Amino acid sequence: MKDRYAREVINGFPYPVAAMFVKLRTDECLDPGPNRLRYLLSTGEAITRFLGVVNLCQARDFAETARRVPPHALRADFKPRFERIAWGTWLHLARESLRWLLTEPQAMVLIPEMGRFFFDPPPADSRALKALGELLTLRNGLSHDKIKVMHAHEFQELCGRAQELLESVLEALEFLLDYELTFISEIDVEKRRRHEPVFRHRLMRLIGNSGDFEGDRHNQAIPLDSHAVILSHRESGRHLNLDPLLVYEAKAGKAPDIFFYNGMKNPDQADYTACKHGGNFRGSESERAANLAEELTILLQMFGDTATIPPALV
Repeated sequence: MKDRYAREVINGFPYPVAAMFVKLRTDECLDPGPNRLRYLLSTGEAITRFLGVVNLCQARDFAETARRVPPHALRADFKPRFERIAWGTWLHLARESLRWLLTEPQAMVLIPEMGRFFFDPPPADSRALKALGELLTLRNGLSHDKIKVMHAHEFQELCGRAQELLESVLEALEFLLDYELTFISEIDVEKRRRHEPVFRHRLMRLIGNSGDFEGDRHNQAIPLDSHAVILSHRESGRHLNLDPLLVYEAKAGKAPDIFFYNGMKNPDQADYTACKHGGNFRGSESERAANLAEELTILLQMFGDTATIPPALV
């Protein structure tokens, strides 16, 4: 991977990916060893989580708007998989959600480039998808005890292979530079006589590796969902609400951060894990606890064995 593109990933990719990838550029991770191997694999997992969130949320929105029940391949064992979610589960959900959307003529995929990233052509897995699968297999073949007794040449070999796989994935994800991740904290309405209302969005841009998120104000004629992490295309404005699978939290956890959904015993007690420095928190600790529980319950209903599509919004 060219150094210029590595800098673009660090500065322009969605924060959940960039914040992990930048660790590989730090002094303690430059040399082949347990730290470098850990963050090579952790970056692969962060990418998979992010793609799983995006594709599952796309599938949810299509199921709601088109009043369609997801296929069995996506719903099979959804509840136990979702409640004890892991790297492999995110990969499964990302692939099967997109596979369904690509077979539906009515489906509006927010990121059409996802099709080429995952399939070559459908239903054949792409090189990038196979690389993510190999990274997962590599991680699953390791244990703490095994790593403790590994020799330098073994770290050299494993780091080299993981680096090769990760680079092929990141290069295939170049299209993410055309998308922007934001958190909408507030929306104000301005309405003058004889004029249509204007909605002023107060937002944070969740781009790059820094947790000092850049603030902005954006006016538009249609309001986005507030208190939500939104993925949008920079030019067309197409957007997708990633709640409750990717959330911004200022007070729950150790520090303000972006948090991935990380499993649950029930919707009221969902676990969330930070992308970088915020630690973990339970959904019940959030100021949005009731809303998070409601959205997680809807996901379980929509993708469970006896799928139920919620009533259309009025």
